[in-house]
Amino acid sequence: MKREPVIDRLDRVLGLLASRPSWTAPELAEELGVCVRTIRRDLSRLAARGVPIESDAGRGGGVRVPPRTGLGRVQLDTREVLDLMLALALAEQLGSPLLLSTLKGLRQKLSASFPPEERTRVSGLRRRILVGPSSRNVAATWKAPSLAVLRPIHESFFEQRALELTYRSNDASTVRVVEPHYLLLSWPAWFLLVWDHLRGAVRMLRVDRIESARVTESTFRVRSSESMLATLGDVFAAL
Repeated sequence: MKREPVIDRLDRVLGLLASRPSWTAPELAEELGVCVRTIRRDLSRLAARGVPIESDAGRGGGVRVPPRTGLGRVQLDTREVLDLMLALALAEQLGSPLLLSTLKGLRQKLSASFPPEERTRVSGLRRRILVGPSSRNVAATWKAPSLAVLRPIHESFFEQRALELTYRSNDASTVRVVEPHYLLLSWPAWFLLVWDHLRGAVRMLRVDRIESARVTESTFRVRSSESMLATLGDVFAAL
């Protein structure tokens, strides 16, 4: 099993310390899946970096940060930044009045966290998020997909790489390779608007019907959403 980088674990320790008034070292160790000695080393590292950690002496003593203490800049990995970019893109599509005043600045800051060669791709994500009307039929049968499926979907969507997946439809499962060009929300369900290599055509796939997924090495260029949707007709009437 790959070991978690120390810097990532320190961020998680900070997050836990900020989440409630006090923790014991054994509680932190159990939460993070490490030994108590590792937690004590991590707390010493954080203290050396200027985090004002307070502790109670004696067996079972707690550790905490003082109330209203700022814990510095938030460190996010690529997947977390991408999640935020997708959330902002969705908020923009929905015309959320709560975010529109700062949306552009937030998006620019998040885009800047990516390497220069990826920024153009990241900045175009908002155009690949589509929002359609809700459907009672879909809502009644929608089930949250597993992380094991979401992670490769996430990667293939961002990297513009084809996805090999097993898809369940009408009680039968098929293995197919698809290009995930767009994400479409019909609340609460998510769909992938794809070019399906098996069918040689545009298809819209419910994410919760994807049973397994694997990112391939094959890349693709994003097609026009208008042309893809045009081939499906009134897709929302069929939901």
